[in-house]
Amino acid sequence: MISTATNTVVNTIAVRTYPIAVAITPNGASAYVVNNGQGSNSVSVINTATGTVVADIQVVFDPRGVAITPDGAFVYVSNRISNDVPVINTGTNTVAATVSGVAALPEGVAIKP
Repeated sequence: MISTATNTVVNTIAVRTYPIAVAITPNGASAYVVNNGQGSNSVSVINTATGTVVADIQVVFDPRGVAITPDGAFVYVSNRISNDVPVINTGTNTVAATVSGVAALPEGVAIKP
């Protein structure tokens, strides 16, 4: 965590291996961190007020990109090797659905408001 007032590191939050992408909910309450490291294949949920990991959600395989809907209800994660997009419900921090059949090797994901 970096203080924008001083541009200094004020806290380091341990997540699983090789965090590759992060998205913040519109209300700023949570950060969703994609962990791509060997054996990770997960999304860590950080409570931004406390700086603690409150959930670790398994997604497969080879997650890369992350985006949050404008209402903050869902998180979309691109899975590069499995060629799909898990959809995480932010209310339960569980995978609510998976979009399959996306183009090969998706890296990023974006949501249009």
